[in-house]
Amino acid sequence: MRRTVPAFVLLWLAATTLLGAPAWAVCDAPAAQTGRVFHVDPARGADDGDGSAQRPWRSLAQVLDPARGLIAAPRLKRRPDGGFAMEPAANGPIHGGDVIELANGAYGDVKLIGYVNDRFISIAAAPGQAPVLHSLWIAGASHWLLRGLTFSAGSGESGPANAIVEADSHASLGPSDHIAFIANRFFAAETVTDWRPEDWVARPKNYGLVSQARCALFRGNEFFNLRNALDVGGDESLVEDNVIHDFGNDAVDFHASGVTIRRNHISASRHTPAEPLHPDAIQGWALHGATNRDILIDGNVIVNLNPAEDNEMQGVSIFTDRWEGVTVQNNAIATNAWHGIALYGVRGAKVINNTLAATRPGRDSWIMIHDSADHSVRGEAIARNNIATAIVIENADVALDHNVTAKPIRVQKQARVADGGNNVAPLAPLFRRFAPASGLVDLHLAAAPPPGAAEGAPERDADGRLRVAPVDPGAYVRRAP
Repeated sequence: MRRTVPAFVLLWLAATTLLGAPAWAVCDAPAAQTGRVFHVDPARGADDGDGSAQRPWRSLAQVLDPARGLIAAPRLKRRPDGGFAMEPAANGPIHGGDVIELANGAYGDVKLIGYVNDRFISIAAAPGQAPVLHSLWIAGASHWLLRGLTFSAGSGESGPANAIVEADSHASLGPSDHIAFIANRFFAAETVTDWRPEDWVARPKNYGLVSQARCALFRGNEFFNLRNALDVGGDESLVEDNVIHDFGNDAVDFHASGVTIRRNHISASRHTPAEPLHPDAIQGWALHGATNRDILIDGNVIVNLNPAEDNEMQGVSIFTDRWEGVTVQNNAIATNAWHGIALYGVRGAKVINNTLAATRPGRDSWIMIHDSADHSVRGEAIARNNIATAIVIENADVALDHNVTAKPIRVQKQARVADGGNNVAPLAPLFRRFAPASGLVDLHLAAAPPPGAAEGAPERDADGRLRVAPVDPGAYVRRAP
């Protein structure tokens, strides 16, 4: 049956439809490295080495030192007028497409400043090796790939004060772009058996990784035993297939446009009353009055089964500032906080085919569409094909259809809603397993829910399986028995 969409929905929907491909598609993706391989080995290397397997260099800091002239890439130089010019490239042996391989060892604090490549240069763990960097600061750089490395430092230790790794766009050293982190590990300490609640605030640096680089890529990394894991502040960034667990506050924070956050697994909040900030799996905000646009949050699995009464973790949230064109789809969220998905003052939001279940009795873990915190911007959204404990609409304009909720949908405080085809039903029988107290939660569908709507549904589910009619609501397509 075709639905009639009210005029107030059509007005903003026409102006905010996202492109089919994520914004990161305009960026350069790291390709297979086909250039030369250079070697660094703290145990066997020498200051006068040549980077060969027989005569490796001793340290990565030496390789990246501009005085050595080993990187054949132009460097940014600040002009008197405040702009930047390119210094000619050194006649060094390392070019775009090459790989700098690191053997086992401790590499300390490393600075990567000012090398602007036209193709990616990789800094990677040598096969079978596990090199450890204490910190990394990147500024004024382009087309660098960090792969297979371990980054570990705590608060008060040397390196950048705010994070173990920073990819900076620096006022004096220049902007960074096309910085990729693939299959790395980030942690303050490998074991935390002696940590008290306040240690989750005081002992790590504020973040594992902070990036202001445009076209940044974060893929297949592991973040754990941190206060906050990842902060993304560069436009057209892609965060995918990372595992984030055991963190004291936030997993992913973002404050930029064109950001895609997909297929990440976020679990095991360690938030305690010692942490003054509220905890979130994925949280967005804006800086300096900017309006952030074109955000895709897709296919993430967010689980918090921590039984401590004072522990909680919110799911996907935007509470402040200005946002347009935010799509939240295919996410599977099982958590113990009220805000499972909360969008405040977002214009042109799409909340489609998510599964959200409350893991603590008495906390509804809702989808909430709300006006902005300062009440200056009404929320605008389509909420369709979701399975959720509850949905709350407050001071917002929402097209609301084909959702399945455990509790009746709440519409309050001058909300305007066009609804149809919504159903109220117990959720636990729909899932393969739902016993949070026993640590057993699997939000894949075991039973057939009421059918959803094909219009606007993602082509594939959170597992990448094709959706076919009749479309199942929620993040997952039900497999045939």
